[in-house]
Order: sequence, then C-alpha cells, then structure tokens
Amino acid sequence: MKMLLVAAKGGDAIPLGYHLKPLGFTVEYARDPVAVTERLDELDPQAIIFNAGDFPRHWKPLLRIAREKKPREELIFLLVTPPDFPPEDAWKAVHLGVNGILSGNFSDRQELYRLEEIVRRYRSVSDKRNFTRLVPQEADELGFAFTHPRRMALVTGKVREISIQGSSFLPARPTAVEDIEVGSEVRDCSLKIEGRIISVTCKVTRNRADLGFQFLSFEEGGHHALLSYIQSRSQRALKSVTTPKK
Repeated sequence: MKMLLVAAKGGDAIPLGYHLKPLGFTVEYARDPVAVTERLDELDPQAIIFNAGDFPRHWKPLLRIAREKKPREELIFLLVTPPDFPPEDAWKAVHLGVNGILSGNFSDRQELYRLEEIVRRYRSVSDKRNFTRLVPQEADELGFAFTHPRRMALVTGKVREISIQGSSFLPARPTAVEDIEVGSEVRDCSLKIEGRIISVTCKVTRNRADLGFQFLSFEEGGHHALLSYIQSRSQRALKSVTTPKK
C-alpha cells in the first residue's frame, strides 16, 4: 500500500517509511500539491499525509477531490496542522471527510502511535506487533494503582504507555517498589479508565526506572473497555481540535 506525504520538505518520509513498513505501507514524497491533485487517479495512494502549514490553500481542494473519488475507508487523508490552525478550518476538514488531524511531530512516538491508530481503524493491516499502544496525554483519563505484594502498601504513579497486553508504569516513589522482583504476580490492581475502575491481575516484567506489567486477566468486561478506550484515541483527538476552547 502507498502512503503519499505532501509537504514542502521530505525529511519525514524516511522515519515514516520505517515506522509504517510493518503495517504494509511504503511512503512516497511529493512537494507539489497541485500536481498531486491533478494526478490523483494515476498516483492511486491508499493514504495521504498533507502538511496544511506548508500549503494552506491546497489541502481543501485535494481533500474534496479525494472524497469525491473514494470514501474514508478506501483513502485515508491525514492533515498535519500548525499550532495556529483555526478551529473553523478544523471543522471544515471534518466536514470534508478528513480521517485525522496530526501535529506532525513524528520524532514523538506518541504522534506515531496516533498515526498507527488511525491507519488501523480504517485499513485492514498485517502487523507483527499485534497490539495498539497508547501514550496517555493530559486529557486522557487513565490511572493505575496496586498494593505491594509483600508489604501491602498502596503504590500510585503514572501510566507512561499502555496496550491491551500490558503497561509501563512510573511509580510516584520509586523506592517503594525497588524490592519487587521481576516475575512477581500482582493481584487486584486498579486500572482507572475514565470513570470506571477495573480490577486487573498483572505480572511484573521489568523493574528499572519504571515498572513493566503484563496483563494476565481482567474483571468481566475490563478487557473490552480498555481496548475500546485505546481504539477511540484518534476520535478523541479529532474532537479536541474541533471543540472551541473556553
């Protein structure tokens, strides 16, 4: 599958190509948005990443034509926007059928994970990594706490990364967990997803600067709740850029 990067500079094409190769995509670079618009049928991309900061007058015509030719499920259109991108333009992008809006900081793995989530949502991809990951932002309502398996003291901290397979957890007091051995089973951990607290049994897979947890079992419905929350990340992000700030 082909992903077309339309931008003034092609520096992002190499890291994007490396990251998206396991998903079955090759990345091609184009710096002329007018030529892309005129040759869209010939180029036949399955996805487009368009830098609206580089070409503020050209993304709307290309997106409009792209949607006339193919629906969102057949042609993914991602818009890279500058920090001062007007909310009304974000609404226009949603109305025209954009699949997602990105900051374009592809050196940030969180942004790359968001890109993955959007691609997975709209395309059937073959990926050896299997598990979609989420690096929580401030707006994400995620929390994690557990009881020390021997001392029975409550351990709190911050979720650094999470998937349906496990999580990376940064404890508030690292000294409180330094004696937990890798391989230890920790029962009845509390995973907070929005307003719901889910009981999870975990195994410690790493104890260094942070703790690595493998999820062994969830309370009934917990696995589905976490998966749904992770998969809806791109929808929440798109909603956030179109919601007027108070």
